[in-house]
Amino acid sequence: MSTSDVRSIESLERFRQGLLKLADDWEKTLQEIRISVHRAQRYYTDEVPRYWRHQTELAERELTESKDELQRKQAAARASDRVSALEAQKRVARAKERLDLCRQRQRVAKSLSIEISHQCDEMLGPLADMTDHSETQLPAAAAKLQRLLDALHRYTDASSLPRLDDPAAADLRSGDSSTGES
Repeated sequence: MSTSDVRSIESLERFRQGLLKLADDWEKTLQEIRISVHRAQRYYTDEVPRYWRHQTELAERELTESKDELQRKQAAARASDRVSALEAQKRVARAKERLDLCRQRQRVAKSLSIEISHQCDEMLGPLADMTDHSETQLPAAAAKLQRLLDALHRYTDASSLPRLDDPAAADLRSGDSSTGES
């Protein structure tokens, strides 16, 4: 049988309250972390790829329009009627560069989406363990401590001993000489 030297039931009660507060604080913090992880995952798996898909569509449209404009300028029947197509050629080149950039960013966004999703899933595993601690294990420890505290209270009440958390009892235990005893 193990022994203990309980000097203050009140400090054990404060410890129990601290366990419950810790569990509540952890639960709130873990919820905030989960929300942030889901928000980041949604941003990188939905919004970023969607943005670059849209930008690629716009770049394709711009390239088509710039090629049509270049073709119109070069379509004159006589060479003397042809308008200088230098600006239109530059516009086509810029549109091609923009389309290449958008396609490259779209590929990067897709691979980034997969990696971010994987990393978020990896993070949610340990968060689930911590959630178990905050929702189950810490409250269970506080409940067990409460049962022990109840037993200590019953013991001190039944034994007609002064309560351990009573300041007057502390004076008696320390042998206070102000009571006139030697």
